[in-house]
Amino acid sequence: MIRTIHRAKYVLADSGAIIQNGVVSVSDTGHISSVEPWKRSQIPVQVEVTDWGSAVIMPGLINCHTHFELTHLHHRIVKFSSFTDWLSQVVAVSREWSQQQYWDSTLAGAAMALSSGTVLAGDISASGVSWRALKATKLRKIVFEEIIALSAQKAPEAAMSLKRRLDEAEADEMLATGVSPHSPYSVSPGLYKAAAQIAGERNVPLATHVAETREELEFLRHGTGSFKEFLTRIGSLPPEWVPPNLSPIAYLGSLGILVRPVLLIHCNYLDSEAMSDILASRSSVLYCPRSHAFFGHERHPVRQLLDLGVNVALGTDSLASNNTLSLLDEMRFLFSNRNDLKCSEIFRMATQNGAAALNLGSTLGRLKGGYWADMAILKLPEEAGGRNLGAHILEGAGECIATIIRGEVVWQK
Repeated sequence: MIRTIHRAKYVLADSGAIIQNGVVSVSDTGHISSVEPWKRSQIPVQVEVTDWGSAVIMPGLINCHTHFELTHLHHRIVKFSSFTDWLSQVVAVSREWSQQQYWDSTLAGAAMALSSGTVLAGDISASGVSWRALKATKLRKIVFEEIIALSAQKAPEAAMSLKRRLDEAEADEMLATGVSPHSPYSVSPGLYKAAAQIAGERNVPLATHVAETREELEFLRHGTGSFKEFLTRIGSLPPEWVPPNLSPIAYLGSLGILVRPVLLIHCNYLDSEAMSDILASRSSVLYCPRSHAFFGHERHPVRQLLDLGVNVALGTDSLASNNTLSLLDEMRFLFSNRNDLKCSEIFRMATQNGAAALNLGSTLGRLKGGYWADMAILKLPEEAGGRNLGAHILEGAGECIATIIRGEVVWQK
């Protein structure tokens, strides 16, 4: 039964389907009943109609990679000489925080996401606080419990801690859990395998930072460079550690991590063999354009990945390396800096591809009958729209004025 109807000048049903003077009908269960042009005669008298006027109703955005708990690091780390210097500062500041500070920072991040049209976030948590802080928020979330231990001796303890944190998390329809071994330079081979096994046994997604910097590639190939210096300085490089002499993706493959789809975060430095391995594993790449620019990385291989058929989704990363947690800002940055990407591809990366990456492709990412009524409402200037609606939005037209999840307005300006 139809509960509410949302009407606007435009409905962007997916990356390429635009309906002028359209409506989205929402059922009692919070699912989409229909998406169609407005016809007043077909609207039941008792059904509430919300008319958003000169606006576009579009699929809610999906932020596949962020660290809400680091939100209060915004503008805290602005001077650094290298990636490892930046990482050292992040660790030094955040390790002094109390659980309450992590809690407040996490909630601040979630609020920022909701206010910019995000309906689902893949959130990495090293503190163990995030799922509790996010539990009562109306944002959909998958909280990836992060583990770090390069020492083989510490792997069993880290794996037990991971299981305990997963057991404690109170999952529901709006909160799910995942597993995140941090990276090839911070997780031992045994812990990677244990994390993958735990994720498989519990049927939860696994995400890992990988191929993020040139220094990571050097460390895995030769055991030298800034990562060796950094890990030695903080006492995290085991004396028995030996470089695998492999690229990061090949290294994950050698550990058996890619036998099931994985969420591969960043992937800034890939050769053709690595891209083929990612495609063969049906893994998704989580690309964070503004964080990528923040560190001055070389041109991301997003075009090659898309051409190959790899599922590429978008993330904001944290405010320790970004200015906002708005995925719409991420899309606009990408549109203005990558002229080799089509408007429709950018919209898909922020919606359908994100849903597919997080195993929700059959229920989120589109405005379609049977899907959840998760939507973003953007107020448009009167002159914006028509066939170039997507381009107008990515050029800067449209401000988020409401976020709707399961048919409920969960944030409104």
